[in-house]
Amino acid sequence: MFRMISRHFKEAFQGIFRHFAMAVSSASAVTFTLVLVSLLTLIVGNISQITRNIEESIAIYATIAEEVNEDEIPSLQRQLEKIEGIISVEYSDKDAELDRWIASQGENGEYYESYREDNPLPRAFLIRVASGYSLTAINDRIRQVHGMQDSEFGGVTTENFMKILAGVRRIGYLIIAALTILAIFMISNTIKITIYNRNKEISIMRQVGASNSYIRQPFVIEGMFIGIMGAIIPVIVTIVSYRYVYQEMGGKLLSNVLSLLPVNPFAYQVSAFLVLIGIVVGLIGSFLSVNKYLRWRR
Repeated sequence: MFRMISRHFKEAFQGIFRHFAMAVSSASAVTFTLVLVSLLTLIVGNISQITRNIEESIAIYATIAEEVNEDEIPSLQRQLEKIEGIISVEYSDKDAELDRWIASQGENGEYYESYREDNPLPRAFLIRVASGYSLTAINDRIRQVHGMQDSEFGGVTTENFMKILAGVRRIGYLIIAALTILAIFMISNTIKITIYNRNKEISIMRQVGASNSYIRQPFVIEGMFIGIMGAIIPVIVTIVSYRYVYQEMGGKLLSNVLSLLPVNPFAYQVSAFLVLIGIVVGLIGSFLSVNKYLRWRR
């Protein structure tokens, strides 16, 4: 068994070197496609990260009506926690609200310490919403709860922005899938030409009694190695270019909320993904080509 496997690998390498120009042509097709896949994967991965950061940073700020007594707060909090889509409700009393306001004013914050005794700020809840739920719908339900004064989260613009990011992410996944299919088609056609050029070799193998599976194996292994060859340049481009962009931008776009995924492990995970795609594309492309030829020549 091991001798047969080693023989298949030996024949695959011999096939690559004997038809090196065709192997390079197939690998080039894979390289071009994987560079595009790499670019889209980097973009989609960071869009997913930015979306998560935005979702985690958004909280619905809901103020409590003045007439609500302090001992009614726990009951009010439990009512909010029962709303579908809400994952946490944090109570903030008047002192905490004043502390938050002072912190937001920077150097001028100390001026507002004089309001500590007669605090005009309302009590509030900071409410976190699970991913996938409409902030607008939940915000409307919070306002309907008796005892709530008002609530806000940044408006419809924020929610629309998140929907746009989610749409771009889905389109990116579809394009990656389409490019992978395109790569399989391209390498399949190229290997088909290679197999046609080697029809005498296949005919001789058949005459000596070789089965279809025995003939097929070296071509499939050859396709896998062509896929790996095609992934080498995209892997280098991915790691080098992403590290450069990450360092130049300081790891973020404008703010910490729009932070990029770190080079390690993200760029290396994408590189492993490219190698895997290269292997799968080469395997499937060569398998389909040689299978079609063997059926035709039976």
